[in-house]
Amino acid sequence: MTVVLSLAAALLYGIGDFAGGFGSRRLGASTLLLWSYPIGAVLMTALLFAFPGQLHTRVALLGVGGGAAGVLGVLVMYHLMTMAPINVISPVTAVLAAIVPVFVGFGVGERPATAAWFGIALGLVSVVLVSRSTPTAKQASVGGSTLALALLSGLGFGLYFVCLGRAGPDAGLWPLTISRITSALLIMPFAWRARGFVLVRGRSLAIAAAAGTLDAFANLFFLLATHHGLLSVASVLTSLYPATTVLLAVTLLHERLNAVQRVGLVLAAGAIVLITV
Repeated sequence: MTVVLSLAAALLYGIGDFAGGFGSRRLGASTLLLWSYPIGAVLMTALLFAFPGQLHTRVALLGVGGGAAGVLGVLVMYHLMTMAPINVISPVTAVLAAIVPVFVGFGVGERPATAAWFGIALGLVSVVLVSRSTPTAKQASVGGSTLALALLSGLGFGLYFVCLGRAGPDAGLWPLTISRITSALLIMPFAWRARGFVLVRGRSLAIAAAAGTLDAFANLFFLLATHHGLLSVASVLTSLYPATTVLLAVTLLHERLNAVQRVGLVLAAGAIVLITV
């Protein structure tokens, strides 16, 4: 069940990133997040009755911490995309988002089977390879400060996964709901500074709603995956989401896979098999 739920989360994250990419180009990142985060918060609040749980201080703190970490990851990543090539930023952020929960899971006593450990390692490599686009001349100009910010972004995403996963199944949907509300509140001052408070309607509103809905349900599937299995396994499988985005770009935008991405997709499939065994 953990594998199925984690892969469902990866699928929705990938589609959500694809929709978010279109939305960011159309609306700007701050405006997109200003609308998509509240939509996700409303959806998760509406689903609280379906996944009842106990709300106490620890759960609330994990929810707030997760929401803050997620906003940090997103804002730093969007900033980096304006100053560095995506083929450098995406692999660094994606692999750190996966590896932070693996170390935390190991630290709290998680011990996947031997085959699963090989699958985790293979999955981390595949995330890097699938995320890499064709290198450009700009890649040579990436400095240590840019890579440090990429690590910070990945750390934010990784801590977000940890906060959700460590809340425990008894908390139900509360940690995710609180994290979405926290993110929706925290994005407001950044959107105000970036002049992102814009009335959105029509197709733009539909894109923002789609991005917010997909992201919220991706988080829901990840949370449920951690309820049924190990955080380390769920985080690595969920972090395979770049494969979904790449395949959508190939199918809908007729982009071409480079050799590195093909290898990454093959390794991703192998990682899923090893973790499933």
